[in-house]
Amino acid sequence: MAFSNGYVFGFATAICVVCSVAVASVSIGLKDRQDDNRRRDVQKNILGALGLPEDGRDLQGEEIDKLWQDRVELRFVDGTGTAVEGADYDKNGDGDLTQADADLARAAVKGTDKAPAFSSVYVRKDGPQVGAYALPMYGNGLWGPISGYLALDPSGNKVTGTTFFAPKETPGLGAEITEPKFKSQWVGKKITDGGKSRPIRVVKGEASVLCPGETDYCVDGVSGATITSRGVDIMVEEALAFYDPYLMRIRGR
Repeated sequence: MAFSNGYVFGFATAICVVCSVAVASVSIGLKDRQDDNRRRDVQKNILGALGLPEDGRDLQGEEIDKLWQDRVELRFVDGTGTAVEGADYDKNGDGDLTQADADLARAAVKGTDKAPAFSSVYVRKDGPQVGAYALPMYGNGLWGPISGYLALDPSGNKVTGTTFFAPKETPGLGAEITEPKFKSQWVGKKITDGGKSRPIRVVKGEASVLCPGETDYCVDGVSGATITSRGVDIMVEEALAFYDPYLMRIRGR
């Protein structure tokens, strides 16, 4: 039985519409779960930089939610190191000060040489004591944006952990900044010298050779990824410059 061109076209159109509606419905239905997974992935990386959980277990789902709620406090500070809160900093107008507001503050100065009006600090809680601070960092690699978290000890003097993100960098080259080999060498590095703040350098080669007597302030760059390594170097330096007034308050200076 032969079908007219109009029938074939109409049938094909109907199938396309039905499939499109089905795909859209599935996407909408999974949106909340996808949002939860993205949020937990970020939280898991921050927890890792903060050294949580202490036993190194690989947490999933609600385990991440519970540990985050119990052990992490989100604070906001401006460029003078002063804690900020209230409606003046609620950039998206939802009545709550969150990381989304800090992201909007950063977006407002993107492409300029200005620092954001305020930024976030993630605090690890060890009972009533502070166990560590995690500072967000943002920069540029060879092919796109890079970012991360630099965790410091309670005195604000020494690195206790890091997490780096390089979604567009080349696997085996720039993307190596996300690997344990690169991240682990930051642990124990110092950001102060004689009471004054001092940035950590990412050097092209071996820090033990290129930073004689100053290896506490240097890490090895990634071989073959000079631009990405330089991006990390700048990113860390800019983050420490912004948070320095806050860190000076922590140090009691």
